[in-house]
Amino acid sequence: MTTATRSRTKRRPPTAEHPVHAYARAVVAGEILAGRLVRLACERHLRDLEREDVSFDTEAADHVLTFFRDFLHLSEGQFAGKPFILSPFQVFIVGSIFGWKGLDGYRRFRKAYIEQGKGAGKSPMAGGIGCYGLIADKEPGSEIYSAAVTKDQAKILFNDAKHMIEASPSLMSRVTVNVANLSVDSTNSFFRPVSHEGRS
Repeated sequence: MTTATRSRTKRRPPTAEHPVHAYARAVVAGEILAGRLVRLACERHLRDLEREDVSFDTEAADHVLTFFRDFLHLSEGQFAGKPFILSPFQVFIVGSIFGWKGLDGYRRFRKAYIEQGKGAGKSPMAGGIGCYGLIADKEPGSEIYSAAVTKDQAKILFNDAKHMIEASPSLMSRVTVNVANLSVDSTNSFFRPVSHEGRS
């Protein structure tokens, strides 16, 4: 995203808590109903804000959350064509993945296991994360994969990402779109579906 794009971003009032922290506090306080593992993740999040060996980079978290809101549009169902406004639990997931850093400045979390019920928006969210990694993560030579047992399964998430890019003139100006490949030539990056079919 350009500096001009960032300047358009709605800023929180100085006293407002970051939405990732706010979600964690609401879950721990019982204001938001959540399962045991989600509560534990939220408790860890709040505890870790006091640690000195890791830190939460609000600018990094805001960068990815802004990318979803300002550049991605949903492509199916009743919300087709609408901006991708992440739900509070999705803000917590995406913000945590990209916001937490180690002392070396690199991301704390390299893997994330996300389990949700059918219809909760897993594929669009993961597709959006893939789009961010492809386009806005400032990583030259990014390789983004949607992997599954069958090609049809792998293409579900990939197609969500593809449709979101096609719905954004700004992203379409940067991405070359093919049937089974999204690429950004300027950074030598790509996003592809892969499957186990045809392999031993």
